[in-house]
Amino acid sequence: MTLKEFKRYADAYGADLDRWPRAARIDALALLDDSAEARDLLADAAVTDALLDAASTPLVSSRREAEVFDRIADCLAQRIVPEFVPWFLSRPPFRPAPLAGFLAGMALAGFLSYSQGLISFEKTSTPSLSGVMIVSYLGDTR
Repeated sequence: MTLKEFKRYADAYGADLDRWPRAARIDALALLDDSAEARDLLADAAVTDALLDAASTPLVSSRREAEVFDRIADCLAQRIVPEFVPWFLSRPPFRPAPLAGFLAGMALAGFLSYSQGLISFEKTSTPSLSGVMIVSYLGDTR
């Protein structure tokens, strides 16, 4: 086993060699006997494991978590809607006045832009059919 492979296994499986695949574990033990760099890599993996274990501890006590779950179960059993519903879950009431005001403002802005010459529309005539090939439904070309 090379140091690169050892580092890859240490990153994937951590410092506990019991979690490593059996074939890799045997090669890793042989490399650990011979290489100080491998021992350093395994020590770094142990530090990473300790940090991950510390980060996985819950911030909420199990008693508080059980109280919340019990309250949710009670509400579901009684079909009670909680007093507080987050804004992204509640359906807003339809208010036509802000929508009408917005549309009127956009119409005014468009009218003023056109009347001041900020936007213009080119006058086009009807296209001439010279140079256009017309094919009938029977396949004849005229």
